Amino acid sequence: MDHLARYLSLQDRLGRHEAFWRPAPFHITRPEWCARQPEWAAQALALDDAEVERLNADNGALIAWATHFVPELSALQALIELPRLELPADAEAASGRLAWGMPGRKQAQAEAFAEAVDEIDHPITEWCAGKGHLGRLLAVRSHQPVLSLDFDATLCREGELLAERAHVDQHFVCADALDADAAMHLAGRHAVALHACGDLHLALLRGAVQQHAAAVDLSPCCYYRTRDAVYRPLNPEGSLQPTRDELHLPVTDTATAGARDRRLRDQAMAWKLAFLKLREDLAQVPTTRTFTPVPSSWLSLGFEAWCRKLAAREGIAVPMHYDWLTLEAFGWQRQREVMRLSLVRHVFRRPLEVWLVLDRALYLERAGYRVRLAEFCGRGLTPRNLFISARI
Repeated sequence: MDHLARYLSLQDRLGRHEAFWRPAPFHITRPEWCARQPEWAAQALALDDAEVERLNADNGALIAWATHFVPELSALQALIELPRLELPADAEAASGRLAWGMPGRKQAQAEAFAEAVDEIDHPITEWCAGKGHLGRLLAVRSHQPVLSLDFDATLCREGELLAERAHVDQHFVCADALDADAAMHLAGRHAVALHACGDLHLALLRGAVQQHAAAVDLSPCCYYRTRDAVYRPLNPEGSLQPTRDELHLPVTDTATAGARDRRLRDQAMAWKLAFLKLREDLAQVPTTRTFTPVPSSWLSLGFEAWCRKLAAREGIAVPMHYDWLTLEAFGWQRQREVMRLSLVRHVFRRPLEVWLVLDRALYLERAGYRVRLAEFCGRGLTPRNLFISARI
């Protein structure tokens, strides 16, 4: 199936079944689909914790589960399957001088990405480079000079020191990738970006086309990090327009989270759900209204202090005496329901992500690039494993 046919097929299914994935159970206690599919809702709510985690960790299992209730959803599996680019058995890990300062998981991701990149015949521009970990690997493997661009001056300075220590031809430019002038660093070069977020990787694609970059290798991330409240497809055939909140859906996959991270995730969700009720009761604010992210460090304050601090930030007066035990219990009850009802939404998590990546691939094809899509590693290393590779 070519990219356009896959794009349109996914778009059609996402559009026809949007009632399952657009409403977020975090904000809507019982989405409308629960009344239309009472058996599915009842089964979801009855799942034990182990089964919830199993389904959440396996997109194929989610689709198979959904097919029992909506048989036509079985077509989603073939539409999300992309070739996996496995590291060769004889692939060597980065030497100490290249891996110094690189966290273990980040190192493994960078090595898998670098291995997925085909032959490099032009100087490299590393977009949103951070400390330039990927660029250092590619500088050695390709024997091409690397220009690493990042907004953070501290990271650029640290990257320069790492490049000197590794004796590689890598130089840093401190610049905002969203500035129009940043695109000049792409002209005639081979652009790479590992997990560039939202508008940052869209700026890379537009800049690559504008400046006639010779090649692009990109793994997108965090599609919701965008200035636009509603996503505007890059191609004229695109009719799906998910909101910024709905663009969170593809990154809800937490396959690599450890037990401690999952416990903190569950605690944060339960407390936020409790706060939604507190805010609704005290200030008549609907639960559908979002609030800005809460620092994870606040969890150490304890439930009452956490709620009071968040309420103060939101401008809500809280009585001196309040039934905090009942409120926290309510939050945990809602957390259990949300985790289960969200499984139905998560059926469409990977389909939406693949559609977004196809939107980017088609944009490059229209500009004259030859594009291939693949997974550059397994989900166990990172769920954000989709890989766009384009050559002029």
